[in-house]
Amino acid sequence: MLSCSQRSVALCRSKDRPVPRAAQFPSLRPQSMGLERLPPAKSRSPASPTAMASSTATAEEVTEQNFTWKGSDSFSELGDRKDQTPLPLPHVSESKRVVLVRHGQSTWNAEGRIQGSTDFAELTQKGRAQADTTRITLVDDKFDMLIHSPLARAAQTAEIVWGDRSGPIHVLPSLREIDLYSFQGLLKHHGKEQYGEQFRMWQKQAAEFEIDGRPPVRELWFRASLAWQQILGDQSGNRNTLLVAHNAVNQALVATAIGLPPTYFRRLLQNNAATTVLDFQPTKDGPPRVNLDRLNQTPGPPFIPDEAGKGVNARIIFVQHGATLSSEDNLLMGTRDEAPSTLGDLQINKAAELIMDLQVQTVLTSPLKRAQATAQVISRVQSLAGFTEPKVVTLDELTNRGMGEWEGRHALEARGQDLGEGAEPLSQVWQRAQNCWQHVVQAIQEEGKGPRNVVVVGHSIMTAAMLGHCLGLGQESMSLFKADCGGVTVVEFPREVTPEAGVVQCINYTAHLGRWSVPITNDDMDSVCGIEGCF
Repeated sequence: MLSCSQRSVALCRSKDRPVPRAAQFPSLRPQSMGLERLPPAKSRSPASPTAMASSTATAEEVTEQNFTWKGSDSFSELGDRKDQTPLPLPHVSESKRVVLVRHGQSTWNAEGRIQGSTDFAELTQKGRAQADTTRITLVDDKFDMLIHSPLARAAQTAEIVWGDRSGPIHVLPSLREIDLYSFQGLLKHHGKEQYGEQFRMWQKQAAEFEIDGRPPVRELWFRASLAWQQILGDQSGNRNTLLVAHNAVNQALVATAIGLPPTYFRRLLQNNAATTVLDFQPTKDGPPRVNLDRLNQTPGPPFIPDEAGKGVNARIIFVQHGATLSSEDNLLMGTRDEAPSTLGDLQINKAAELIMDLQVQTVLTSPLKRAQATAQVISRVQSLAGFTEPKVVTLDELTNRGMGEWEGRHALEARGQDLGEGAEPLSQVWQRAQNCWQHVVQAIQEEGKGPRNVVVVGHSIMTAAMLGHCLGLGQESMSLFKADCGGVTVVEFPREVTPEAGVVQCINYTAHLGRWSVPITNDDMDSVCGIEGCF
């Protein structure tokens, strides 16, 4: 990871530049989805499944245009619907960065209709605005190639986000949304009425859910692994790839990249037009080393209900402390106690402003000065929104990893080095993080019922380790996640608050930092190891 100042660049202002014609985007839109028209709803039994209709139809018209899954469609000939173990990532010979974007809101998103891999929905006006916000966010980022799903809602988003860039554009059928067969086209409340327990399985135990004799989520995981073979197997020297697809398939791409099974479906969220960034670095012989640079950076603040309007029972907001002079010089800080720099103060205030509209009950913080200063500002700014200043509680185990004799040395010097006996063992860091995670969850539980928000201010390695505990992963997961100075990571609890029930809303969200936001594409892609330890 580069230091806070080295990775900060000014975001471009919006440019009213022309969007390329849709004809420039290759299209693999199916002409026939293998659907069969059913009799009018009033002549069918209530158990008959509905499926889909044209996106131009109103909700009332859709009820009169009923379809059913016929058993095949124009994707069937691809032969990629298999309930098999995902393939390992292919070997890469150079560093690659893949930026995932989910399409903007579609007409069927707005209706609450299950889309699956159908191609009837298009972007709404809101969806186009979301895509344009993402375009502005990425306007100065350099991409070598665009890959997108064949479905219209993704192709339209890709066209807007890509803008007037030059470079190869590819349509990849394996990036289509999850195949949901007879569920496709159902209004979600109709799914509950018509399918009962089967629909409950889809909502609660999606990895085990089957419809029409097919396991959609397990098939999707295998299909995502096929997509990675083509995306990473490209040998044309493309290092920065923009990829535009869908909610479920983007979840599967992230999960298969970092080694998570289908049971993690809906644990790593993907909102409309949100950006997710994955880094792949070559190893000697095997699959690449993967780092999730950020997850689900939405066009708006990360504290909004999902498209179904569901609220959140409780929320943990991890905030990376503001920069210091040492971190700006890319030095390993460890437990050196240094106050924030001017840049750090700016980052702290922007993070506090992002959070100020949420009523925070408690702020937990590392004992080091850079974290303490961040926590105090977050607490004080709460009063500007009319809330009582939350209590600030110092948790000693949240301190940074001690680096021994490496503290104060340049981060790149530590790459691939044994940090020696003076550095805190990673096993000890992992255990401290487990204790901290349990303490944080307990702090939420003690706040009682109703919406609750707890802020945790600390260091990148501790945030990464606590995310690993949240997701039930092992110690090696500490290398998967990143946190930049002033960045925000959010874990939500839609229902019960238990250590294993967290859903990751976003990781390393930095859009609030404005002109100081970390760029999506780095000039030096080889410098991505953690500034506070190359773990």
